[in-house]
Amino acid sequence: MAPVEDTAGAGIVAIGAYAPRHRMVNDEWAQHIDTSDAWIYTRTGIKARHIAAAGESTAMVAARAGNLCLEAAEFDPAAVRWVLVSTDTPEMWNPATACFVQAELGATRAVALDLTGGCSGFIAGLALAEARARLGEPVLLIGCEVLSQAMDWSDRSTAVLFGDGAGAALVMPREPGRPAFEIMNIYARTDGRDADILGKPYGGTRNPLTPELVREGHHHRIVMHGPYVFRNAVTKMAEAAQAALEDAGLRLEDVDLVVPHQANQRIIDALTDRLKIPRDKVFSNVEEYANTGSASIGIALAEAIAAGLIRAGQIVLTVAFGSGFSWAASVWRVTGVPPVRSELNRGPS
Repeated sequence: MAPVEDTAGAGIVAIGAYAPRHRMVNDEWAQHIDTSDAWIYTRTGIKARHIAAAGESTAMVAARAGNLCLEAAEFDPAAVRWVLVSTDTPEMWNPATACFVQAELGATRAVALDLTGGCSGFIAGLALAEARARLGEPVLLIGCEVLSQAMDWSDRSTAVLFGDGAGAALVMPREPGRPAFEIMNIYARTDGRDADILGKPYGGTRNPLTPELVREGHHHRIVMHGPYVFRNAVTKMAEAAQAALEDAGLRLEDVDLVVPHQANQRIIDALTDRLKIPRDKVFSNVEEYANTGSASIGIALAEAIAAGLIRAGQIVLTVAFGSGFSWAASVWRVTGVPPVRSELNRGPS
């Protein structure tokens, strides 16, 4: 068999995004913990988050975003070659969440794999998707989290930060004249020496669950060393942004819009200040959706496009950090605005 030749490049040709219908505002947290809208908003910039309904699993949420993406592209699911799902809240231990998503989509010819890259998993997954797309293989990349089912609702320091949702991108070989986010460069790094600063330590083979741990609620415990995470997130995202641009032969001044991981507004503002980027060039919707992990960039892209903030000819920079400890950035040239379909159930602006 003759070797498959690399094509001229790859890009994102469609976006899909989904957030559950139930919109939980900050004051509702007072039913569970000692807090208020003012306490949460002043510390995080978050006013609401979307919570999956009973029985609405990770695979269901991911498949909804995936379907919307394929519908936007008018693309046959059976022609998808890879379904990659980045999530830290899997459908079950085994098999991969992507297997259930593949079946729901009808992507019967696709390889289905999960990625657990933390909140930077969408960008790291994009590196894998681009590599396959360059070989002519269509890839559906989905970032999805149902964090409301994985957190301790009595922990004020973490519970108020998170929300549920999914964002999907169809990655294809570059085709002249087709609107796309042309992928110019991706920079991704991990430092496993800091793997214990952010994550869920119980439930795996290192710390197996016991009846006692479940009774004490440890199966839902999220460990986060806040000040250390904040400091390193800002530093590492700035590093990733600058490295990705340098490798693409660009400068910060060339960037028209930055779409960062939506962790909290304080981190987004600190990153903006560190990079010395005008704030009107940085997109944020964390106020409405909170931290949706791997889903946040896909959801943010859908809203930025809908708001008319992304136009042909622009340079877009995406950047993220997450558990692992991992960080990544990607630079895109907008050859044309790709189609979007979304069901985000946004509240009042």
